[in-house]
Amino acid sequence: MTPHRLALLAACAAVLATTPLPGATQTQPPAAVGAALRTGATDGPGGLLRALNEAIRRDPSLVATPDAAAGLARAAAQQVSGFVGASLPVYRSITRTIVGAAPAPVRPAVEAAVTAEVEGFARADAQSVAPAPSGPAPAASPGAPGALEGIRLGAFTLYPSVDTAAYYDSNAFATRRSPRADFVTVVSPRAALESNLDRHWFAVSGGLDWTNYATYTSENTLDWRVDAEARLDITDTTQIYLGALASRDHEDRGTPDSVAFGESPVEYYDYRAYGGVGQRIGNVALRVGAAVERLVYEDSTTPFGPVNNADRDRTRTTAGVLARYEADPFIQPFVEALGDFRHYEQTQDDFGFRRSSSGWRVGMGARYRLDPTLTGEVFAGLMRQDYDDPLLRYIQTPAFNFSLRWRPRPGTLLVAYADRSIEETTLPGAAGYVYSVVGLRYEQRLMPNLTGILRASWGVSDFVGVVRTDDYYDASAGVRYRLTQNIAVGLDYRFTRRDANVDFADFSRHQVFLRAGFYY
Repeated sequence: MTPHRLALLAACAAVLATTPLPGATQTQPPAAVGAALRTGATDGPGGLLRALNEAIRRDPSLVATPDAAAGLARAAAQQVSGFVGASLPVYRSITRTIVGAAPAPVRPAVEAAVTAEVEGFARADAQSVAPAPSGPAPAASPGAPGALEGIRLGAFTLYPSVDTAAYYDSNAFATRRSPRADFVTVVSPRAALESNLDRHWFAVSGGLDWTNYATYTSENTLDWRVDAEARLDITDTTQIYLGALASRDHEDRGTPDSVAFGESPVEYYDYRAYGGVGQRIGNVALRVGAAVERLVYEDSTTPFGPVNNADRDRTRTTAGVLARYEADPFIQPFVEALGDFRHYEQTQDDFGFRRSSSGWRVGMGARYRLDPTLTGEVFAGLMRQDYDDPLLRYIQTPAFNFSLRWRPRPGTLLVAYADRSIEETTLPGAAGYVYSVVGLRYEQRLMPNLTGILRASWGVSDFVGVVRTDDYYDASAGVRYRLTQNIAVGLDYRFTRRDANVDFADFSRHQVFLRAGFYY
């Protein structure tokens, strides 16, 4: 898919989004309620939920009908995207608060309307993140609902789920010539335990991704992930954020550093920890934070002998500060500065290059809410990475990030994004590569329980120090059908392609997915 076709798809989505549906309305709560929710959100998720409860206490008519409740949910959910940390628990709390306050006779209808409204915001938050240069097939999930009952365990709620997928892959090894097709199944059980406290928030979650190929069983993988996250509401204006993650994952065959002749995918371990403080001083929100990530790769085996991947083991440390001026509810400018330090465990890689580096990123941007349906963020600046080896050229390039979430009417969602980053590589002579990506996702509710999805992205990996450029094209179309509140199924077609100026790196792939998921 060429860039001008991406633009055409975006234009078509915009036209569809602005075509009115019969009977489609968007009830808005009184302006004073919206203002109170915005003010409460300045004190974090706890402040937003307190403001929501107070608004319902003062005016029970806000939850007396499905339309009114959906409008209140929309006004509350609009505030969530600016919070630091996991947002899904906040969306769930908004849903529980409104549904729980609705009159019993209309509660089922209110739950359906509020769930549909909040899910749109939750998906918009999740889908506004730019994808990696190339990665494995999409997760097995056909689309978990944003509001779930869960299992109450005192001050916590347990959310178990199981996602499954069966798909056809026309090019399982991502090769240019003689592609080999296969049928694949994925089973992904997961569980998340989240707190229900008025102040503070804690969560721990874990899951598996068990992938099985029908013919090429050497591609079978068993990945796992566990993580924990916390937000401590020290005062109404001070929050502390903490988190940690450990996972075992694998590299898709289409990633730039994948071992071409490896007898199985490269597996690696990812360990992360982060912390930060958010402080509000008048109309200024300050955030200071740091994160550490350690990657450990397992060696590969090939028909020609073993391949050492220990020279890719590394630790990345980042630390930064952000200051945002929030006096205006529509445009909130900010400035940001970040240090980026990457340390390789081996002083030299297998080709004799010293790949450890230090870098930074600075810039300014704004979070915007142009109207109740259009929100996002834009950032522009400069970033640089300097390498220990004098033979590896430094990388300096403009930095940018853009996200837009547009919900012009109930049942319609358009997400657009752009991003640029400096990525690592072990390609001989290359310091790294600059990855730039633009993309969009368009969702349209076709029936009460049926949603259609279009997605497309275009990314470019520009390697520094060698003559290589990779273009990635990724497009998909699918549908999601909600059988019940807890069971969803989906059908997708996905096309991916990499065009490189080195012939051996080209490949294209067609995949057809059938998905099913159970969520409680």
